[in-house]
Amino acid sequence: MSLEKDLDALFVKGGLTADEAAVRAVKTSPAVRARAAQLDVAIAQMQTAELARVPIVSGTARYTRLSPLDPLSFGGAFSLEYPVNSYLGEATLQVPLSDYLLRFPKLVEAARLGTESARIGKRSSEVDAASAVRVAYYEWVRARLQTLIATRQLAQVRATLVQVRALADAQRVSRADLLRVESQEADVEQVADVAKLTSDLREEQLRILIGAGNEPLVIGEDIREEMTAPAPGELDVLVSDATKQRLDFQALDLGIRAKVEQRGSERAGLFPSLSAFATADYARPNQRVFTQVDEFRFTWQAGVQLTWTLNEALITNAQDKKYLAEVRELRANRETLERGTRIEVLAAQQGLATAQRSLVTTTKGLTAAVEAYRVRQALLQAQRATAVELVDAETELTRARVAALNARINLRIARVVLQHATGADTK
Repeated sequence: MSLEKDLDALFVKGGLTADEAAVRAVKTSPAVRARAAQLDVAIAQMQTAELARVPIVSGTARYTRLSPLDPLSFGGAFSLEYPVNSYLGEATLQVPLSDYLLRFPKLVEAARLGTESARIGKRSSEVDAASAVRVAYYEWVRARLQTLIATRQLAQVRATLVQVRALADAQRVSRADLLRVESQEADVEQVADVAKLTSDLREEQLRILIGAGNEPLVIGEDIREEMTAPAPGELDVLVSDATKQRLDFQALDLGIRAKVEQRGSERAGLFPSLSAFATADYARPNQRVFTQVDEFRFTWQAGVQLTWTLNEALITNAQDKKYLAEVRELRANRETLERGTRIEVLAAQQGLATAQRSLVTTTKGLTAAVEAYRVRQALLQAQRATAVELVDAETELTRARVAALNARINLRIARVVLQHATGADTK
């Protein structure tokens, strides 16, 4: 069977593709689940912040048994009895007026920004998981191809070895030529064993990433097909696009804004707090009614109060310094990310250019190797070349085939890496 037929059998229509692997990886990634949990936490925090704007409403129902006291007598004319049972129903309303102006708007905005940052962070982890599994998929395809080619090469060398041994027995080739082919067989056999182990490892990695379990995996993406690579661009333009498109930049920017709003919310503790309050009592006896009568009476009170606590102001001042330092830290982290992104984009751009050049050169090399092997076969049939020379030609042809297929895989991996570095895979 020819190599092309073996490759046709390896690439199965309806098999697993890189895009399908990416979709499955997003669904099974623990990192994505962790970010989803962080999003739920952020949503709960936002709900808590919004509930802080609800006025404080409290109610109390109380029964008290009092120790008995002697009645208070006023010269025998009348006496004042002291009830031994006390009942109270109380409702209180407190409205923090100054917080509605100074604290709550920034607190709610900080929570909203934090939730949006967590949502983008979850999406970013999905993009990371998809990009990583695409690379793992192509490495698995590479390992499968290397195993296939190494197995074919081993079969070819062994077939040639049979011929060389027959020629050696007939004393038509030297003992040294026979030993050389036997050595090549051992080398190719080792290469085939390593390729098989690598293929098993890559497949297990892919299974873990997509949650395949014991599901049989077949390659559904034919890497022999031509692929359109991204057009080269200016580094500054690509880096600028990356800072706008990449989700980790967006999440970090939102995190900085959220921290600034949170700092503004906490600074409200530096100023006096103005609040309004109201209390309604329905008690038996009611302490505000004189004289006390053993019956339910309704009273109420309402007012405003202005409070300022030195300890709270001192703590708030220290907290303000902490938040300011955290904002500086986040901004420094963003600058570090931008610097790293520039190097990452440059490396990805160079990797893509290298892969494109490699594809051209390996294609030429494969064409030359195929022709060289054809010539050696013709010379062998005309008894103008030895079987050893044919084995050498087979080895070079195999190397050329591996290099050509690797170049196609490298081009696909380079495209994935560049798209991820520039944030193009977030669209």
